[in-house]
Amino acid sequence: MSRFAYTETIKNNLASFAKDEFQHQIKVLRHQNDDLINFFDGKGGCFQGRITAIDNHKRWFQAEITESQPQPPPPPLHLLIAMPRSGKLDGIIQKAVELGVTAITPLVTARTTTRLQEEKKIVSRMEHWQRIAVASLKQSGNPYLPRIEAPKNILALDDSGLFGEKIVFHPQAQANLLLPQNLDLDSNRAVALAFGPEGGFNEDEVARLQALSFLPTSLGKRILRLETAVVSALTLIQYLRNIF
Repeated sequence: MSRFAYTETIKNNLASFAKDEFQHQIKVLRHQNDDLINFFDGKGGCFQGRITAIDNHKRWFQAEITESQPQPPPPPLHLLIAMPRSGKLDGIIQKAVELGVTAITPLVTARTTTRLQEEKKIVSRMEHWQRIAVASLKQSGNPYLPRIEAPKNILALDDSGLFGEKIVFHPQAQANLLLPQNLDLDSNRAVALAFGPEGGFNEDEVARLQALSFLPTSLGKRILRLETAVVSALTLIQYLRNIF
């Protein structure tokens, strides 16, 4: 169980918590007034605070900050991923937050089976993904909450927010393995990683990514499930950047 809380509201040295955090900290962990708790703001702020007010009716509580230890921002690590079926993206977001991703862009491709046509469904799904990211942040102790973007059609993708080392994983790129000697990485260099659907990107989609300076590469000869490939690549990148 996570020992951290999360807040979006800090004012005058007071942090406010509601709903999920109230349920976790007050109802489950049974914290009371004057208890100390540890929490994040998702922007690098790591805090300890003393609970000063609890409202059971409004399901809300407040803590006065007693200690603050801001953490430096991590180097940008952008995950662009074709939306998988059966809710697999939930688990991928969870692992990506644990591994220090700073931005996540779901992609709609020709072979994507999950479609979000209505704006209401898109908003609902993004709120769901945000809750998963917050829970993973609290569990892992990662003080930075990644930016989760609305799904984008890959053929409409532009280079805004994409810089540094850009890599697209493609089954036909086995000759160009993801090896240290093939990468220009240091602890501060930005990286963007693109993963296709189960059937892979089609030729037009690969061409679009290459036009944005993505380098086609591979994790080897074996055919990995999407969630396995994402965790493997993120772990390797963070290791090479000396994040671990």
